[in-house]
This record gives sequence, structure tokens and C-alpha cells, in this order.
Amino acid sequence: MFKEIGDLRHFKNFSIVILPISVAFFVYTFGWGVVSPMFSIFVNDITKSTFITGLILSITTLFGVFLNIPFMLIEDRLNMKRVLQAVLLAYAGFALLYPFANSTVSLVLISIVRGIASSFLWLTSWSYVFDFANRGVRGKESGFFSSMNDFASGVAPLIGGFATLVAFLFPFYILAATSFTAFVIVSLFLHRSPHIKRIPISSQFATLSENMKRRNFLKTLVLIVAFYALINIFYSFIAIFLNSEGMSVFYIGVVLTVALLPAVMLEVPIGNAIDKYGVRRILSLAVVLTAATGVLFTLSNNPVYVAVFILAFTVSYTTIFIALYSRMSDLIKKEGITLMGPIATIKDLGYTIGPLVGGWLIETLSIGPAFMVAGVSFIVLLPVALTLHD
Repeated sequence: MFKEIGDLRHFKNFSIVILPISVAFFVYTFGWGVVSPMFSIFVNDITKSTFITGLILSITTLFGVFLNIPFMLIEDRLNMKRVLQAVLLAYAGFALLYPFANSTVSLVLISIVRGIASSFLWLTSWSYVFDFANRGVRGKESGFFSSMNDFASGVAPLIGGFATLVAFLFPFYILAATSFTAFVIVSLFLHRSPHIKRIPISSQFATLSENMKRRNFLKTLVLIVAFYALINIFYSFIAIFLNSEGMSVFYIGVVLTVALLPAVMLEVPIGNAIDKYGVRRILSLAVVLTAATGVLFTLSNNPVYVAVFILAFTVSYTTIFIALYSRMSDLIKKEGITLMGPIATIKDLGYTIGPLVGGWLIETLSIGPAFMVAGVSFIVLLPVALTLHD
């Protein structure tokens, strides 16, 4: 990471745009990572139903499904820096509301606000990256932004586990502080705003429709929706699963960091392997390994066993994520940002389906068997992955 800063700092927009927005999002993402070991447990303790918990978790991305494409219609009328400031300040505010939420209704209301803010946040951040990334190093600069987010997600659960030793709800106050700090960084150090040309809805749908005629594009969309749905069954409920196996929130934070951090550090080698051997081979292998490890980590409640197989599972699904992310980046670079809203919508559709299906499965089968079914289900990605063209 520090080497990348050294390599990129002499490029025009890196120090004045890409670096400050990357640091701001590192701090913001760190806050959500701190909350991750206890958030689903907190929600489930209030709802008393994994299906309702899944419904609440899906609300966050549900709004992205409806807002991503219209956002691209009004983008040139907005001051992106002001949007970013407003959203980060809103996150700081409603993070403080969570400790006072004591009913399903209050959680739903907070989740609706969060869902709207989340949609604006994702598209605004990537508008900055796509508009200001320097020609010739776009891949490096967008990779740097993404890596900062991933590194924060990997380190933070350990801190979140420690935070719950102070008080179970203390991570929410950390989230409020990190969101406000990100707001301050954007306010003080980000002095420019992207000027993205407004994209009519008709153009976005026309571009999407034209690409849908290509079988490889259609296969990629199927993989994106299915992968994000399946992985969010695990992501949404893994803390509840580990807690049901007798693991405290502190140890859940430890396990998540042990699993996530090595996967983050392997992202560059995985990306190099994809470039060398092609998306199809690496993606197919990763699908098989994800299905196997997704089942294996549910077979024992020994903390060391669980940590080892969750690590293997995380590395496997991270490989799928990088392969699909590479595909999405290629599509957006080829078609321009006309496809950014539609692809964000498709991704959020997967994010929305996952918690709903996961909550229903757990309510029907109990959490262990539900995770086994979800793990085995990754294998449905294999026939599509095998037919992809590199």
C-alpha cells in the first residue's frame, strides 16, 4: 500500500483527489468493520426472527436497486463533494440512533435512511475514482481505492471484538466517530468535485439492452447476482452462526480478522493469477473451493477448526469477487459510466436477495443446515463459469 502511494504520488490527481477520498473511505469502512462482529446479533436479538433480520438487512441494498439508475440521471446537477459530505454526516447521525433502537419498526426506519445514503455513497465515490483517475494508471488508482476499503474491512473486526468488551453497543459510537472523521477529511482535503455528464435513463437501458444480447455479458450478470446473493447469506448471518456455536462477540471479531486480512493481502497475487491464467480457470477453481469450504466450516464448533476453514472460505470467495470485479471494471471501462448505474443495480439485487433467502432458510432449517445448503449452492455457478470466454 505504501509502495503504491510512492508510485502514484507524482500523478496529477492522486494527491489531491484519489488519496484523500481513499483515506476518507478507509476510515468510514473501518467503522462498519468494527460493527460487523455484533451487528446481525444485535438486530436478531431485537427481531427474534432470522427472516425479519434478513428483511432488515436487505433494506439497505434494496434502495440501491431503485436509486442507482435514476442517480446517474441527476448526477451532473449535483455537487458531488456536498453529496459525500451530507451522506457521511447522515451516517454519523444514524449510527447514534442504533443504540436506542428497541423495536423492529425503529430498525426498519433506520435501515431505510441508511439504504438511501448507501446508494448515493457508492455511486459518488466511484464517480470520483472514474473521473479523476489518471490515464495510464486507472487500474492502479482504482485498485488502491478498493484495497484501502478492503484493508479496513479486514482489520476492523478485531477492534470491534475488543470494543464489545467495553460495552456491547460501543461499536456504534465508534462508527459514528469514524463517519464524522471521514466527513472532516472530505471537507478539509477534497477540494474538487467530479463533473460527470448526465446520463438519461433511456441511454442506460439502451446500453444495458445492447450488451444483454452478448452471451458472455449475460453470463457475467447471472454470476454477479448469484454470487452476491449466496455470499450475503453468509456475510449477513455468520456472526449469528458463530455465536450460536458458543463463540463470544470478541472471538467472532478475532475470527473475522484472521479470515479477512490474509484474503485482502492475497488480492494482488490473485489478480495476477487471473491475468496469467484467465478468468474462466481461476473462477471455476474458486467456485469449487468456495462450495467445499463453505460446507466444511459448519462441521465443527472447535474455534481453531472454524477459523482455518473460514479463512479458506474467505480466500476462495475473494477470488470469485476479484474475478467478477475485474469483469465489471472491464465492462464499465469499455462502455463508459453509462453502465455504472445498471451494474450497481444488478449487484445490489444480489445483495438484496441474499439476506432474504438466508433468513428464510435459517428459519426453516436452522442455521447450520442452512449454511450447508448455501455452501453447496455455490456449485451452481460452475457451469456458467466454465463457459465464460476470457
